[in-house]
Amino acid sequence: MRTETTKPAPVAPASRQTFNFEVPASAQRGPKTHEWADMVQSSYFPMDVKIGADFRGGSIENIDVGELRVCTLHSDPMVTERHQSYARAEAEEFYVIEMPELSPVLIQQRGRDALVAPGNFTLVSGAEPYRFANPAHLCLRTLRIPCRSLRSRLPSVDDRVALVASAAEPCAALFLDFAASYFRHVAVLPVEIHARVEQQLLDLLILAITGDTSTSNETSVRSGHRLRATRIIEQRFSDPTLQPADVARAVGVSERYLQKIFGDSGQTITTVIRNRRLAEAKRLLANRKQSRLGITQIALIVGFSDPAYFSRIFRQDCGHSPTDYQ
Repeated sequence: MRTETTKPAPVAPASRQTFNFEVPASAQRGPKTHEWADMVQSSYFPMDVKIGADFRGGSIENIDVGELRVCTLHSDPMVTERHQSYARAEAEEFYVIEMPELSPVLIQQRGRDALVAPGNFTLVSGAEPYRFANPAHLCLRTLRIPCRSLRSRLPSVDDRVALVASAAEPCAALFLDFAASYFRHVAVLPVEIHARVEQQLLDLLILAITGDTSTSNETSVRSGHRLRATRIIEQRFSDPTLQPADVARAVGVSERYLQKIFGDSGQTITTVIRNRRLAEAKRLLANRKQSRLGITQIALIVGFSDPAYFSRIFRQDCGHSPTDYQ
């Protein structure tokens, strides 16, 4: 009897797409702004895109390889915001690895502010609200990865969002070197090795965001304390009585020691709590038409006991009042 072997499924070649956008001096900015927003959203996922009067243009190159999307973004200053309402409407969730060149980017997610300098990188979850800003013209290389691909390797990966991975760390440097080579060659790699190279890239990424295995015990302990503190803040930020001392007590360390750990990344516990409350307030404000919640109600829900104080720091953070937030 003749036996037939099953042929492996064909592997799709890399698919490339390029967008170029320029605002002519005589053009009306309204329609043109919408075109750029459409380009950004089609490359990543739905989000609000805001540009200023000095914005002149940008370009995006996408290369789809298997389940990954490799993007190179050139852009004048802009701000993008991903709201919870966008994430809920999508069947597939993605992480994005942000690797800036030329100038830094600011990422805000889960109450964290990550200022990512050129040569470093950070991880963003598209399944949660976040804010991205580039104050100067930039070149940004990104990897868009299905959430399930990273969670299967590291179930606690969401604890790592909006944390800066420095190229000064050996494992992060190894990933960045590999990623830079991947960006240069991915479009012409033989299709039969796409999956193997993708696995190597993701394995190096996990190694980079979890740290070098040779890291000192002290650094590992401090990282553990920070992660526990972040989880506690995530669980209790809506409690208006939550103080840095409460977080330190729950972690099991002194407040002074915990403040020093957060200070290593230019943060304070108070700032992290406040930013997490503001992020939740933005999520609720974006859904006001459905929830019909008032500004005072939202302030109290997210942990601000004084609505006037909430409105004041919201304006400082966003540049406009909670009432005007869209």
